Amino acid sequence: MTNELSEIGMSGPIPGTAGKKKGFLYLHGFLSSPASAKCRELAEAARAAGFAFVAPDLNLAPAKAADLAEAQVRAMESEGLEVTVVGSSLGGFYAGRLARRFGLRAVLLNPCLNPWAIVSRETGLRTIYGTDRTLLVEEHFADELLALAEETPPVPADLTRTLAVLSTADEVLDWKDAYGKLKGAEILLSDGDNHRLERFADFIPAILSVATEG
Repeated sequence: MTNELSEIGMSGPIPGTAGKKKGFLYLHGFLSSPASAKCRELAEAARAAGFAFVAPDLNLAPAKAADLAEAQVRAMESEGLEVTVVGSSLGGFYAGRLARRFGLRAVLLNPCLNPWAIVSRETGLRTIYGTDRTLLVEEHFADELLALAEETPPVPADLTRTLAVLSTADEVLDWKDAYGKLKGAEILLSDGDNHRLERFADFIPAILSVATEG
């Protein structure tokens, strides 16, 4: 599958931000896309603040999605950008691995840190939210996710450079699992919020500030 950045009008860093020293890499969740509301809202805010912003389409087999996300980090760093990786749900799994692998600042939004358990229950042809596209979720996806976690755990090595935003009424994941595994990170709770993180806009200032920390 080709990179779907054009889905939200981007073929790479947002126009006007090329050459900036800091940038965000946004990794969407399972069966989501760069057209999601959170991605659009963060893209707009990042652009206004002068950051570069890249959001690849990760609706691929997990190993290919992980390779694509890693390639995006390398491409951004080759352009002289200091990368902050943001991951939502399954994207949080990929983001945590990248933070650990590359020493990146990270923002994890209701991260799914054991996605093999979720994906194993979602096999079959699935519609990507908000689109007319589909993804065939195969049984080996769970095995690939587990292998990725064994290769590089999804918890950043330096949690002092990590912000986690967790919804306490998450209907998909037990937020306390991530809370326990991410102790040492800055953790913000969205009380009574759901997995989609409906109050996401309230946390955008904190997310942007992560990229400017020393």
